[in-house]
Amino acid sequence: MKKALALLLSLAMALSLAACGNSGSTAASTPASTASDTAQSTAQSKNVNVTWVSCSTESEFWQYQELGIRAAAKDMEAKHGITVTVSTVGPATEAETEAYIRAFENAIASKPDAIISATQVPDSTRNVSKEAMNQGIVVNFTNCGLEVMDSTEFADCYNQFYTTVSADVGDLAGKIMLEQLEAAGIPLEGVIAMEFSNVNPALQPRMDNFKAYVEAKAPGIKVLDTLYNNNSLEQAQADIENQIATHGAKLIGIYGANNISVDGIALAVENAGIADKVVTIGVDSDPVEIAALEAGNLDCIIVQDAYGQGYASMVNAIETIMTGKNPESAQKIAMAPEAVTTANMKEAKYAALLDPTLLA
Repeated sequence: MKKALALLLSLAMALSLAACGNSGSTAASTPASTASDTAQSTAQSKNVNVTWVSCSTESEFWQYQELGIRAAAKDMEAKHGITVTVSTVGPATEAETEAYIRAFENAIASKPDAIISATQVPDSTRNVSKEAMNQGIVVNFTNCGLEVMDSTEFADCYNQFYTTVSADVGDLAGKIMLEQLEAAGIPLEGVIAMEFSNVNPALQPRMDNFKAYVEAKAPGIKVLDTLYNNNSLEQAQADIENQIATHGAKLIGIYGANNISVDGIALAVENAGIADKVVTIGVDSDPVEIAALEAGNLDCIIVQDAYGQGYASMVNAIETIMTGKNPESAQKIAMAPEAVTTANMKEAKYAALLDPTLLA
């Protein structure tokens, strides 16, 4: 009877540890029992399976994340004497959010040791991430996670998050916009257009901080409301072409906060032949943006270290699995953005940030 009661108490404690809720802390939160079990099992088999659930398999930005993930896997194999198998799943485009959630659910069903992901729909992702953690799967997020940096509400729903603070991106973009306008001899009077993929609370500071910075420093400039393109290149280009037609010479700047938006901006500016009349600032990079930067149809790209974020996420996942605990002292790690311009884009540091395939 005493043995049965002890067993029931042990089971109850295990279930309470696995629940996902508000811990009120940003400390690492992989359930101790499941993480230790996973570490012990992995140490015995020396095989680790990791699934990268991408929110867009076609986007170069997320492919750059995957390059970092796979490079880290090789380094972890050498360090620990293990075999790391990386599988990639996810929809073709970020707009396919339902397909992303299904891909995450299917990844859980395949029972990997770890899942690394980035989400455009944090509200819908929290439950599936919680389910994975409750099953002892280490879940790390890169770039786009389940909550903003100053929140701990969902701290038990994931293991680790590496990102670039959206507010820092917006502030830096605003600073560079004003510097580039002054360097081009364009008076700080007129309007600036903004283009983005979709409404995402975690990424909204990219827009809000940009607008606040520019209008505070240059009261003669009005930053227009953001236009959203649902990650459609064609829509992004059409939006900017309409802004060019509507505002004419009053349009002195254009800001796009993700690579698809900036691709559309670059094409619209090139087609209109106004590269010398407006300053264009983008975020993230892909081949279209890089070509536009070199050609002068784009003045600056605010670059996140996509490769570095992916690399760190994989290293952390493997170390968590191998040791049974998260090695980081903080659950969210911020990586500062960098401004890459036509002037510095050929320097080795900035060239690699623009095109992480150089590091592969």
